[in-house]
Amino acid sequence: MFKAIETDSLFASFVKDTSNALELYKQYKINVMKSDSTWNNDQQRLFKIQNFGYTNKFELIPLVENLNDGKTFRKAGGISYLIRTDNFTILFDTGIDDDSIECVLRYNLDLLGIDVCEIDAIVISHNHGDHQNNWKWINDKTFINSKNKSILPEMNIFVPCDSLNLKIPALLFNDPTKICKGVYTTGIIKAPLFFWPTQEQGLIINVKDKGLIIVTGCGHQTVDKLLLRCKRISDLPIYGILGGIHFPIYGDSEKYMGYLITGRLPWEPLTVSDVNKKIELIKKQNVKLIGISTHDSSVKAIEAFKKAFSKEYKDLKTGAWIVVK
Repeated sequence: MFKAIETDSLFASFVKDTSNALELYKQYKINVMKSDSTWNNDQQRLFKIQNFGYTNKFELIPLVENLNDGKTFRKAGGISYLIRTDNFTILFDTGIDDDSIECVLRYNLDLLGIDVCEIDAIVISHNHGDHQNNWKWINDKTFINSKNKSILPEMNIFVPCDSLNLKIPALLFNDPTKICKGVYTTGIIKAPLFFWPTQEQGLIINVKDKGLIIVTGCGHQTVDKLLLRCKRISDLPIYGILGGIHFPIYGDSEKYMGYLITGRLPWEPLTVSDVNKKIELIKKQNVKLIGISTHDSSVKAIEAFKKAFSKEYKDLKTGAWIVVK
């Protein structure tokens, strides 16, 4: 391990002072053990959800994504998805931008002709700025209605961690939790990232006669655990996976992105071979729909998924609906 640190100039350039590397490594190993223990305990005590419920239709439209559908949408970092079921609308994440007055997602909602008052609940996947916009939307004009009144007090807001001091009512549930008929969170799953340990939740939606669709923010909790969590709480088949799954291949992405926040040690970055192994894992589920966010997976990873799932793959583009019914 020390040899890896000593010979890794990129690691040295990032941490500046490598004398603290051993403590970082020790804390990382402690975090791994803690997260593994929590994961194993959670999996063992969870049971199948009875009467999961279903929705006849599932619609997802990216409000914030790297790609767009050709209109004059504003661009921002991270992701934000609007999800519609039969009788319920969920905003999943809010992206990030530098506009201090209004979130990009509100501008894009208005451009699409979608009334912000349609949103029934907000689910934030994890506490990274590119998925919660540094919580600016709590006080800006993003969720102001036509009467210049905030609609936030009227909706459930599901957050991924405590001690946020958001000063608005927010809901935190460790276990898979019902959002509406046919829709549950995955529950909180911890990810022991080397520098920034985090915990993340996704969504699981049951579409009638199809199966479960997993919607993820970054996928720090790993594809493996997302699939295992679905199997733990339901016997329904996994129909699809949409969102970020965090496959930034080293050398094919932003300098540090493919290096530090992959859930591995910095000097053991992701490779094409690693991505192919995950593809094989997903293919065993016989999924019929898959779309990977380009905000946290690199070009080679996306290309590998498109090749492996030529018929099942859908691009996630701002303003482009994905509809299952």
